[in-house]
Amino acid sequence: MRGVGSHACRSAPVAAPGDTAAPGSYDASTVDDVQRDIADRLALRRLVDTYARDVDHRDSDAVALLFAPTGRLVAHFDPGAPGSPTIRTGREEIRGALVDGLARYLGTTHVVGGQVVGLGAGGDRDRATGETTCLAHHVYERAGERRLLVMAVRYHDEYVRTTGDDGGGPGGEGGVWCFAQRQLHVDWRDDRPVAQR
Repeated sequence: MRGVGSHACRSAPVAAPGDTAAPGSYDASTVDDVQRDIADRLALRRLVDTYARDVDHRDSDAVALLFAPTGRLVAHFDPGAPGSPTIRTGREEIRGALVDGLARYLGTTHVVGGQVVGLGAGGDRDRATGETTCLAHHVYERAGERRLLVMAVRYHDEYVRTTGDDGGGPGGEGGVWCFAQRQLHVDWRDDRPVAQR
């Protein structure tokens, strides 16, 4: 397995204790085509789970590094409302948007649900698409009252496998999966006072 520091989209360690693989990576020299498909799907799942964990830890630098250098975060916050989405392009804009967006919350918990992945988008093995569901819980205070905002989020993702040089170029087998674009759609939301226990 590749070392944690070799992740093309992230230079900071992110592996769980005892796990030496970076999110979105695996050693392609040890797998056949079926195993490669499975490894790609697992790497992409790990990428979306790492995104949720890093958002909950308020580690906006780590989240931004999960995107390709020219990656885009496109947010459609109002379900069913017309209007243009909020678009952030590049790691610095994404990092700044996360810092600003999370500042109002006392804490968040993102529970990632299902993920459906299409490998080889457009016949390119270094590209993939995916849809991931998530229940995003946000605790905040308003007028002295602690509240819980839950949003059902659906992410429409475009992934790209990059080299280890952080230039965002095609990585080929053994490269690292990153977000080329992540579109956030809010399907519904529920905002209520937090029950006291």
